[in-house]
Amino acid sequence: MTTLTTPSTPPVAGLLRGFSTTYVRRDLRRVLRNRRAMIFTLLMPTVLYIVFGASQKFSGNIGHANTQAYVMVHMAVYGAILATTTNAAAVALEQQAGWTRTLRLTRLSPTAYVVAKAIVAMSVAALPLILLSIVGAAMGASAPIAVWIGSVVLGWLGSAVFAAFGLAMGSGLRSEAAMQASGGVLTVLAFAGNVFVPLKGAMLTFSQFTPMFGVNALANYPITSGYTPYGDHISLWVAIANVVVWGAIMAVAAAYFFRRSTERL
Repeated sequence: MTTLTTPSTPPVAGLLRGFSTTYVRRDLRRVLRNRRAMIFTLLMPTVLYIVFGASQKFSGNIGHANTQAYVMVHMAVYGAILATTTNAAAVALEQQAGWTRTLRLTRLSPTAYVVAKAIVAMSVAALPLILLSIVGAAMGASAPIAVWIGSVVLGWLGSAVFAAFGLAMGSGLRSEAAMQASGGVLTVLAFAGNVFVPLKGAMLTFSQFTPMFGVNALANYPITSGYTPYGDHISLWVAIANVVVWGAIMAVAAAYFFRRSTERL
């Protein structure tokens, strides 16, 4: 007597059920056509860098780079994070239009949807990093090429945490509130996360538990080796742990709010 067995679906394939590169390409084109969002994403961090970095008369270096390059990396990280959160408005609008509920009728799993949106967000996040690198080089930022590339790449990779944040905000809030709320929250997190203003003492300790701290610390590590302008040292493992923990929290939140929003529509 023989028994018939059906092939089991690999766990990863099950989680990414319905994932399509065609969907990713079309969604990326849609995001790039949003001129208002793209101008805001590219212009705001560039203006902040010109005002607070390139136009200031700094002397001396911070770690392996001059101060202009140090400020440029901070603004580039902020710009990349702004870019990833553009998905918040996109998800909210799709939700209002009933598109996300339609997607649930297809083979596309919530995890595959999150991954597709994250890929689009990461593609857009590269743009402010590239633009600020060009502007920084033209306006006096200076660092060894390996250090420069390392900081930009780490900032880009770390911004993936906020792709999930954008998804969670967009799925959890109404369309007219999603981007307004996420923009305000990001500004607060940038101050709390040691991005806009160097922190020290108790404030630096507190900032290590905030979501933006790890991304910023990782991006700056090739320049500073973990040292702040005040001489405090930030362990590389603290930065990595911050990114991993907050990345997991935001990914779970994004999947949860997406699933809940489509169920109630």
